[in-house]
Amino acid sequence: MKSKILKKILPSSYTLNTAQKPMHAGEIFFLWDALTSSYQVINVGETYQMNTQDKEIHLFLKGLVQGVLYLRIPKLENLLKDAGFAVPPRPATKTLQGKPGVGQDVKLSDEEVLKVMLTLSHSLLVLDVRGVGTATTNEAVREVFIELLQNTIRAHDALMMLGSSRQAFTPAPPATASPDALNLGEAYWIWDQLDYRHSTIVLLETYINNTKDTELKSVLEYGLFKIAFPQLNKLEMTLKNDGFTVPARPVSRMQQQPAGRTGKIILRDSEILSIVITATQVVLDLHVNSLGSAYRGDIRELIKSFVFQEIEYLEKLIKLGKKRNLMEYPPNVTAKV
Repeated sequence: MKSKILKKILPSSYTLNTAQKPMHAGEIFFLWDALTSSYQVINVGETYQMNTQDKEIHLFLKGLVQGVLYLRIPKLENLLKDAGFAVPPRPATKTLQGKPGVGQDVKLSDEEVLKVMLTLSHSLLVLDVRGVGTATTNEAVREVFIELLQNTIRAHDALMMLGSSRQAFTPAPPATASPDALNLGEAYWIWDQLDYRHSTIVLLETYINNTKDTELKSVLEYGLFKIAFPQLNKLEMTLKNDGFTVPARPVSRMQQQPAGRTGKIILRDSEILSIVITATQVVLDLHVNSLGSAYRGDIRELIKSFVFQEIEYLEKLIKLGKKRNLMEYPPNVTAKV
């Protein structure tokens, strides 16, 4: 009954005629990811709902779960079905397993536990790598975050292997019909990283032409020739091996202007360094989000290698910035005594 009422209220949320306007791999992947994450919200929300004896919390959780169930999931399911994809089954309700406030009667299945833990470990990956990217003033703090990130990656790997061996996860559909094909999420993230590498190459070549500082130029050239181009080669080869045509590389900007001048716009060395550090922080975020969606072993190893290459490059940038007093730090703070 509720579903019929909601169809009348929200008709546009139930269909999008994707046959006439097909979606790309990234759009399909994020719909799939949003759907399977919504299923986990229901699993955990109902479990907590049945564990609490607090009526207010119980009603809040019940409303949250029903909102996801009736206002979120049907939109996602129908968009995927409209595009021709079979959606995974909805989780069985946990509200019939016992009475509210008696948590031992309400349980997550083994598969549900693994899915929830994988999602939580992915969240930790994102937090840890942001800590690495943010810790620009204190090397000891950055080393702590790097160690945390390494440990979290190992835990995420172990969870991925265990869950995959039990077929507990619901990865996005395959991107092609070939055996052991990339799934849509893997294909999308690799394509996205490829596109980002194109932008990185354009920026680095432009900044190399923009500075007369030989030391800064050396660090920028390291990023261009030791990181950006080698990673681009690997990304292109991965896509080609799965039968995808890769886009053309950007036209080289090297030697287009005299050193230290890009058109009529001159950037200060501190501005160049700040932009490149920010770009490196962003790509670290991109890498770990890719890792969270990668199920194929070779793709995971590729992305992990990228993560630690970027961290090594970030440390080179920070070291140069400190040496040349080019860094722009956030305000220092201390605890009140």
